[in-house]
Amino acid sequence: MKKILLILFILSLLSVNVNAQETMGPDLTIESVKINPYPVEPGSEFEISVELRNSNNRRTIQDMKFSLEEAFPFAVLGDNIRRVNSLAPNERVTVTFDAKTNNNAISGSNDIKLIYEDDNGIKHLSNDISIDVIGNANDLSIVSIKTVPEQIRPGDDIKVVLALKNIVPVLMKEIDVNLDISAATIPFTPIGSTSKRTLNSLNKGDEKEFIFDFAVDADAEPKVYKIPLTINYKDEFNNNYSINTYTGLKVFTVPELKYSVESSEIHTNGKSGNVVIKVVNSGLSDIKFLSVELLESEDYEVISVSVVYLGNLESDDYETAEFNLYAKYGKDALPLKIKVNYKDIFNEDYNVERTLEIPLYSSSELSRFGLGTNGKIWMILLYAILVIFIYVFIVEWKKARNIPFALKRTVIALLTFIKRVIKSFRPRTLKRAIRSAINFFKEP
Repeated sequence: MKKILLILFILSLLSVNVNAQETMGPDLTIESVKINPYPVEPGSEFEISVELRNSNNRRTIQDMKFSLEEAFPFAVLGDNIRRVNSLAPNERVTVTFDAKTNNNAISGSNDIKLIYEDDNGIKHLSNDISIDVIGNANDLSIVSIKTVPEQIRPGDDIKVVLALKNIVPVLMKEIDVNLDISAATIPFTPIGSTSKRTLNSLNKGDEKEFIFDFAVDADAEPKVYKIPLTINYKDEFNNNYSINTYTGLKVFTVPELKYSVESSEIHTNGKSGNVVIKVVNSGLSDIKFLSVELLESEDYEVISVSVVYLGNLESDDYETAEFNLYAKYGKDALPLKIKVNYKDIFNEDYNVERTLEIPLYSSSELSRFGLGTNGKIWMILLYAILVIFIYVFIVEWKKARNIPFALKRTVIALLTFIKRVIKSFRPRTLKRAIRSAINFFKEP
């Protein structure tokens, strides 16, 4: 390959200055074309200079406009228009353009053309201007890398299909392709063979697919895995070449969220209170920018803010969103309409709407379940009376050492205490108590 490139290079040096003598439209002749530097390489910049002459011995050419017709692998840098106001008989002018060769340019001769527009607006196209490109050693082209199935999920068996093409007129041989999945952080395992493939030879223009069978770990973290790719090969002259690059394999899983009412202060119609909604990430993938919105409804009124931002939520974790609302009348259950917005690790948007229900109870059910306020107060009073009763009974029993007598004295004392408590709620007694409290605070 190096011998062929050297021969092409030597031959190209002889044609740096092309003596074209080509006529472009009436009276205008291309005298020469210069390429600097020459030959050009993929990804390099170069200069094209075209010398033009007015071949008419009597007429001056006015208002000339020149440009290059761009074609792969060449592109013009900057302004592609060159103007010449006038050109006298037999006078010469040189127009120069800056251009660049595409990184993927193929070795060999490539063409570009000059466009001339005269003062009547008529365009004239030159013949092909040949420019030799001397390519690099990587003359095996990686056409594509794809997976089957296209979306890789944890636990899948997949095929990685790599297509190579020989893009030079030279036989390539002993082609070794290696997808290096040996790193502990890469969750792929070869099935049936190794992660290396070999091809004896590949002729000019031929294309070959290399298929790798992998199993994806069941607990693989969803993300893009960077896989080193190495291709070693020889040309027909036994020159060695190597391509070292990377490819990415994307493991994907759909986020899985579960929603529930963790707690509620609302147990009956016509009441307000706080409601806590729990969001659990039960999938393998983390999520980002999580927010929970309590949507409007005829069943309730949102008193607090309606949107709570929770941020990022890792796999096997949870967050809670708290809202304050008022439950309207006439329902056996309170349906909460929520909207959840988030992004997955690849920044795909998700918008999910769910309805969660809070059971509502009657007054009798609240008392029976111990959820009502009145029921709680009566339970407290009952426990207080029971404690007082036991205390008084022990005191009386210690005095008399007689259980029936102590029990009788305890009941009388308890009834007397209840009587006094009831009397204390009379208006006169309350006024007297308030007056005594005022006098107490007035004293210095």
